[in-house]
Amino acid sequence: MNAGSGPKTFFLAAALDGRLRFPGLVSTDPWDASRLTYVTCWTAQDLEAFSRRRWLVLSVDELDHILTLSHGLPAAISLYIMDTLLSQAYQKWEGTVPY
Repeated sequence: MNAGSGPKTFFLAAALDGRLRFPGLVSTDPWDASRLTYVTCWTAQDLEAFSRRRWLVLSVDELDHILTLSHGLPAAISLYIMDTLLSQAYQKWEGTVPY
């Protein structure tokens, strides 16, 4: 992160069998972005520490790639998704849009 770029906000998710799951949001519930868990990364060191625990998703291409990789895995892939991808994540949530 550049010094002048400011904080970055991510929301927590998981990729499992080509679908997105969000802690606190059940697939049968209506979409409610306020129920997502958000984290803010203030420095490059924060970003580095975050990336050790979960995959960082910074683009739609990365999100699509991770969803593809998640097919057939025995466990979910834990993600931090950049908040600018909220509408794309909603479209891919629980297979709302076939992937």
